Formats: sequence, C-alpha cells, structure tokens
Amino acid sequence: MDLREKPGKIQKLLELFLRFRLIAVVLLVVLSVTFVATRWQAMVSMPVASSESLGMWLAEHSGFVSLWQGGQYLAVSAVALVVLLFVFAGVRSGIVGLLGLCAMTFALYALGGAESMVLVFFGVFAGVALLLLLFAKLSIANVLFPFAFSWVLLTAIVALLPAFAPAYLVWSVFSAVGFASILALSLASGKLLAEGTPQAGALIRSGKKLLIPVTVSSFLAVAALLLDMDKSAISGVKVAEAVGLWLAFNLWFYAFLFPIVSFAPWERLRSKERKVKLKEKKKK
Repeated sequence: MDLREKPGKIQKLLELFLRFRLIAVVLLVVLSVTFVATRWQAMVSMPVASSESLGMWLAEHSGFVSLWQGGQYLAVSAVALVVLLFVFAGVRSGIVGLLGLCAMTFALYALGGAESMVLVFFGVFAGVALLLLLFAKLSIANVLFPFAFSWVLLTAIVALLPAFAPAYLVWSVFSAVGFASILALSLASGKLLAEGTPQAGALIRSGKKLLIPVTVSSFLAVAALLLDMDKSAISGVKVAEAVGLWLAFNLWFYAFLFPIVSFAPWERLRSKERKVKLKEKKKK
C-alpha cells in the first residue's frame, strides 16, 4: 500500500514548468532581444511615465486621508497581497513582500522622471544582482538577477498587448506585484532549504504557497486599475483586455520567472541534515 501523498494538479504543473525550463530561457532570450531591437523605447518610456505620474499624484495629495482617497483601490490590493503572503507563505515572506512593494515605489519616486537615469538604474540593479547571485549566500540574492532578466519580457507583454488603462500604470503595478512576490518566494524557499528539503521540492512547495497571493492580488490590482478609470468608459472590450493582461502576468510569473529562478545556486543554502516534522493524527 502506497502511503505517499499523490501530487496535485498544481504541483504537477509547477513540475512541468521546471522540467521545460530550458525552453523558457530560450523563449525569454529570443522574445526579449526581439523586443529590445524593435521597441526598446518602451523600456525607457514606461518607467519615466510611471515616475512622473507618481510624483504628480503625491504632489496633488497631502495627508493620509487624501492619499487614501486618491488610491484606495490600489492600496487595498497591496494590503491584500501582504496579508495573503503572511497567511499562505509565512511571516518572513509577508514582511519581505511589504518591503518589496515599498522598494519598488521608492525606486520610481527616486527616478524623478529622468529619462537618462532609467538605464543607469536598471544597469546598477542588474549588476549588483548578478554579483549577489554569484557570491552572496542569501535566498533573496538568488531571485534578484532572474527578476531583472525576465523584467524585459514583462515590459514587452505590457507594451504589446492591448491595455485597458495607461500602459505605464499597468507596468508599474505588475512590476511591483512581481517583485514583491518573487522576494516572498525566495524567503519561503530558503526556509525549506534550511530544513533540508531538496532544491526542486523547496521551489515547488514555495510556488504552491505563492499561487493564491499572486493570482488573487494581481486580479485585485487589475480590478483596481479598471475601477480607477472613468466608469462610463468601462466596456466589455476593456474587461477582456484586463483579463488578458492578468492571465499574461500570471503566465509570465510561473512559466518564465519561476523556472528561471531554479537555475540559481539554491543547493548551497540547503542544510545537510533533513528535518522531518511528524504530525500525529487524532484517532477517531
């Protein structure tokens, strides 16, 4: 009698993504290079427009009440992401997810709408992320460079697909959700590795924990953007575009970013001793 727990559909899907991760890398490189060669302006225009919009929004609102009224829908989606991370991925993942949202917001604000600084920001971030990936023995260090690598594809997705809202706004929201979520996944995976869980098992279990936070919070974020637009302009076409972008974001996160993260040197974080937690079942 086989007493092992049979893998569910979600686990099988995540295992499938990891199995074909080389294909994901090839597709990512081809699509990203093609996008940069033909639409590289979007890589600059979207961060600049997002930074300018954030600066103007902060200038128009003063005080907590005014800020809340000006962005309550997006604020609710951000709070939902953090709460879901706490519930499904653990305290550390929730904290780092909150810090990730704050870091992305601060980076856009610090950019100040300066077009000449976009590539500098991205180059410094990618360079530091690569050095951390190679030399730092930290779980977060294993996801920063993969995020920077796949961020180009996320920009291409938002730039090329029909947008129900200003593309730069969709891009900034997706970037923040993706960055916070992948940081949370790194902490969840690091904890499992410290308990002696094999690399593939740790990533798959972390991916399962992130499924509800990523899908639900990104859905709420898309809904927030849709509701923040002029309600009289909401139509079936805009709803269809919103659903399409939501599906594209989740496909990007799990079919591209998640497999690429698996190439990082996670094994050096794994404990040599396996810690097994036994749960006693109450007899009826």
